[in-house]
Amino acid sequence: MNLIFQKKSYSFKLSAKVKNSKANYHTKSGWIIKLISNDKKIGFGEVSPLFEEDLKKVAKQLNMIPEFLEVFNLSDQINTLHPCIQSAINSALAEINGEIIFKDKYFFDEIEKTAILLNPENVISDLNKIKKKQSNVGKSLTIKWKVGLKKNYEEEAILEEILSQIDNKIKLRIDANGSWGRKIANRWADILKDNKNIDWLEQPLDVDDLDGLKYLNKKIPIALDESLLKFPTLTDEWKGWQIRRPSQEINPVKLLRELENKKAFISISTSFETGIGRRWLYHLSSLQLQGPTPKVSGLAMNKFPNSFLFLNEAKKIWDQL
Repeated sequence: MNLIFQKKSYSFKLSAKVKNSKANYHTKSGWIIKLISNDKKIGFGEVSPLFEEDLKKVAKQLNMIPEFLEVFNLSDQINTLHPCIQSAINSALAEINGEIIFKDKYFFDEIEKTAILLNPENVISDLNKIKKKQSNVGKSLTIKWKVGLKKNYEEEAILEEILSQIDNKIKLRIDANGSWGRKIANRWADILKDNKNIDWLEQPLDVDDLDGLKYLNKKIPIALDESLLKFPTLTDEWKGWQIRRPSQEINPVKLLRELENKKAFISISTSFETGIGRRWLYHLSSLQLQGPTPKVSGLAMNKFPNSFLFLNEAKKIWDQL
């Protein structure tokens, strides 16, 4: 069986800048792909490079993909391509083959259904707004704070203020994006290890410092993110929390199967996808919430503009591009 391969590019501006210790995100570019089978079945995928420096490489590789792909040796045809291209093609193929069947509606638009990213420039004022919303919602909320952007003593002072203001209905995730050394990471772990508000420390050390990360994980829950991107086999080896980004994994069907089989300690995270990629995020997040360690996903819902790109209907997005 042959597949017809088509692609269209997209670009959009986030409604609010996302900043971490390694990069700033204010605009996002990528591609939507469509595969059409011999029997006219259609599958959509999204090529969503996380890092801007990958865009030229990805564009060049996409232009090398022929119009017709043979399913029989598809993995061999694409195995040298950027992981996000492989992810998009495997996602579209999974849709054609019925390996994933999306629902018409997923319920992740309520405030308590996804982690809320704090503005690192106005952490405490942002927290106060969230607390006000919490009192209106009356349910538990999860907040995420990206650190490594200021002097450590400044962020420790902010941490102290955060901990003094949140009750047991607010969970906290702290993401250093690999910016800490072992001394600071161990200090924060010692401060937080007995705190019931903490979900985890996310990627506190450099991606390569696996020994340091394993040691920290004995003190406090450590979630790997960037380390998983560099060392994909860690998804089978790391015993702690894993921040999984389906659009960055070579084959998100593997992640789908893990969640269907009730694998624990997985959290789903966005790479700022359009509605095409977000179908996977929603579907996988729904499965995660039914698993043994349910946690709200990191979908950055308040960062996306009001645009057709974020419709739940893939065909409408494709037709309007």
